[in-house]
Amino acid sequence: QSWSNGKVVTYGLSALGIVQYCLAGANPSNLTCQYVQVATPNLYTHGVYQGGEFRKNLVEDWLSDQESDYLLEEIKDNENFSLGYWGNVTLDDNWEDVNIPAIHIGGWYDIFSQGTIDAYIGYQHSAGPGAQGKSKLIMGPWTHTGFLSREQGNLTYPRNSLDRFSLQMFRDMVRLYVMNDTDKYSSWPTVSYYVMGDVDNPSAPGNEWRYAEDWPIPAEQVHWYFHGEGRLTTALPGSVDPLTYLYDPTNPVPTIGGKNLYSPAGPYDQSSVENRSDVLVFTSDVLETSFEATGPVTAQLHVSSDCVDTDFTVKLTDVYPDGRSMFITDGILRMRNRNGCDHWEFMESGTIYQVDVYLWSTSYVWNAGHRIRVEVSSSNYPRFLNNPNTADGIGKNTTYTIAQNTLYLDAAHPSCIILPNPLKNGTKTISEPPVMLLKAMRIPSLLSSLFLD
Repeated sequence: QSWSNGKVVTYGLSALGIVQYCLAGANPSNLTCQYVQVATPNLYTHGVYQGGEFRKNLVEDWLSDQESDYLLEEIKDNENFSLGYWGNVTLDDNWEDVNIPAIHIGGWYDIFSQGTIDAYIGYQHSAGPGAQGKSKLIMGPWTHTGFLSREQGNLTYPRNSLDRFSLQMFRDMVRLYVMNDTDKYSSWPTVSYYVMGDVDNPSAPGNEWRYAEDWPIPAEQVHWYFHGEGRLTTALPGSVDPLTYLYDPTNPVPTIGGKNLYSPAGPYDQSSVENRSDVLVFTSDVLETSFEATGPVTAQLHVSSDCVDTDFTVKLTDVYPDGRSMFITDGILRMRNRNGCDHWEFMESGTIYQVDVYLWSTSYVWNAGHRIRVEVSSSNYPRFLNNPNTADGIGKNTTYTIAQNTLYLDAAHPSCIILPNPLKNGTKTISEPPVMLLKAMRIPSLLSSLFLD
């Protein structure tokens, strides 16, 4: 076109964000910069087989919406990661081909929350020279479609939780990289993240934007150990008997909120599933002072089973003074994939395995008077497929087995959750992000307005 200077910018969210990452990996010469919202650069890891387990509700319902159910069996036939099948929807093998900056926007309750963070880290540190050091990361307290709403699940966040600034940042990016205009883009924080907290108490810590020079921010890795009688403390356990429960695939733990697309999403009260016999619950004492976790969260478990395969799930919550146990983040591990999702390693009955269950990342402050809680189980359905505890592949089983699963808590097997507690000099705080000058939130009209003087 006569009006074009040949520089191309891409914009879009979700599926339109995923294809932007694929496009960047093709390194087209005219691509200049990107605005990518709630997406992932690795569809296998973050979208289809988290922790090796099939994301049943997300994948099946999305394919149905696209009238693409015919792909389901093919996806299940490729449950183990291989570049031959999954390589065209991941950047992990060709970050060096990415050579443009991007603004990466995600939500702590989003279905691709870790994908957004991993994309930023890849662009910022592993990509080509045209991308390294030039990207921005924004993480808010949002579900996949909740970035224009204060209401997330059962909670209502303050007005400052809304995204009022990313499009202005995008405008400055375009003016710099496309129009060679004044550089206002570099003055924006590299990382802007919202620290979630007690929404019932306006004076509680958290519920504010902070910014940092990179991600993850510097933090002390605090181990909260599981003890007998359901206690959670930072003290190492002593001599404690293991805890055993029966996991029946025909009666899985139901999904209640969380990082979903089709099921209710966001922070919901988990109390109704915490009294099940197949859910182990560990709770801290009432906190005398606040405690913050900002960064990647991992549970280190010592487990065994009488089956060749099973799942272990971990959920992190905030117990409010009124007893509500509000979802923060969760994770899952399919035991056959404990040493990698490209192959299987079955379990031997009675053998104790030390495994890590990755709960992705969060930024959360438990207020004084609240309690930290961790749930350990073996199912979260239909968010994840209910493991039949057999050696069959995904969808290939014709029967199932009830698993006797055991969690070990003693000094030789100190199961715990590791929470990243930020170092005091790791970040700066601002009470509220820069407010957009343009208030209308109709995206097409807003985009056209952004680049008009």
